[in-house]
Amino acid sequence: MKKASDKFHAIMKTKNQYIFVILSNQPFYSDLKTNKWHTANVLSDHGYKVVFIDPPLRFRALKRFLKKPSIHLSRLFYNAKRENNNLMVYMPANLFNFWPFSLLNTYMHSNKIERLVEEFKEDMISSDDLPSDKTKNETPSTDLKGKGNVKVVMWVYHFDFPDLRKFLEKMNYDILIYDCVDEYTAFPEYAEGKKINKGIISWIQRFDDKLKVKLNQKNLKGVNWVLAQEEWLSKSADIVFASAPGLVDKLKQWTSAVFYTPNAAKVEKFDFDRYSLPEPDDLKTIKHPRIGFTGAIDAYKNNIELIEKVASAYQEYNFVLVGPERLSDPDLDLSKLKKMKNVYFLGQKPWQETPNYFNNFDVYFIPYNLNEYTIKGCFPVKYFEALATGLPTVVTNMPAYFDYDVDGYVSKNDEEFIENIKKALDEDSSERIKKRKALARQNSYNGKVAKQLKVIDEYIDGD
Repeated sequence: MKKASDKFHAIMKTKNQYIFVILSNQPFYSDLKTNKWHTANVLSDHGYKVVFIDPPLRFRALKRFLKKPSIHLSRLFYNAKRENNNLMVYMPANLFNFWPFSLLNTYMHSNKIERLVEEFKEDMISSDDLPSDKTKNETPSTDLKGKGNVKVVMWVYHFDFPDLRKFLEKMNYDILIYDCVDEYTAFPEYAEGKKINKGIISWIQRFDDKLKVKLNQKNLKGVNWVLAQEEWLSKSADIVFASAPGLVDKLKQWTSAVFYTPNAAKVEKFDFDRYSLPEPDDLKTIKHPRIGFTGAIDAYKNNIELIEKVASAYQEYNFVLVGPERLSDPDLDLSKLKKMKNVYFLGQKPWQETPNYFNNFDVYFIPYNLNEYTIKGCFPVKYFEALATGLPTVVTNMPAYFDYDVDGYVSKNDEEFIENIKKALDEDSSERIKKRKALARQNSYNGKVAKQLKVIDEYIDGD
């Protein structure tokens, strides 16, 4: 297994000039902030230009138009918003994804994205806008005297971006990266064909998907489509990143250019003294000890039965779950949990508010299933967020945790998981808090992106 260098590589020290085009499978403005969002922000914070591409909206775009027909079609289908001087968010929309609509979508979006990249190139050339290690008193790099010397990095997270192969053929870039952060074959959408939308929207979506499979995907669908697409993307990419050990093993069957870059946390957002941040209003009436969880609540990911067991075992503890329900799995059944007096569902919160919840928990738990998804491809960002807060964190026996088990709370079975909840409360100490925070600081997003950038630099310099 290849690893990006363990030595911290300061992002601002690179001599190469980049514009990053990030194809995300999650909207930039979603309240759940994952790899894509963190990577884009770290790069832009350090002076790099980033064009962040949302997954194309489909039926929500049509709903928006029907509610407000006066909206300009350009804003509906290829809306762009400048988040800051270095970061542009492009929010495309497709009504349908099957051929021949896909041809129009690809043409429209690739042209718009190319224009956004060109705008950034012009900015860099006209303003000598360099990454943050360059001072205004230094002579501008000769690399910026010609636009061709600014390297465009196509950074793909969204393996199922509509008509991706045609899209990449239309785009101009210097480096192609596939950053694999999940075991997509185990997603309910691909493994079982489940859809979250209901009613007429669901029927339209199924119609669109059926024609897309037939006309665009050569009848490949579900798991077979995921594997075919990932094989092609891995073989086509110059660099492949993987966020979990199981993903490395899978991707290595198609390419040797795989680098293990584990998930991380925006540590500085969570690294405060415990109970020092304002207590959220909806936590104030919930007594300590509070056993907390944040994130999407879905049956394929969360072990609902285990939560029921642990809440029954410790009726004097209060279990607080913060996050959206049924984000990817329509079969989630929370009826028993919602009848329990010591279990609280607080709903989805803006990411900016989540540190206040972490800070006012007593123990953090991640009660994930052990299945194809979690064992092969899952490394929750929330793990290091909890450690950065100093929280004792109880988790199930997922391989991604093995190198980071600072307290010994990686639980081999349900019984050990339940026991570890009590141990986490009883054993907590200032010394343990220091060790957790120290481990989290070694696994920050600044550090992760720095290692990834070092790999990119070495690839460019090797050419």
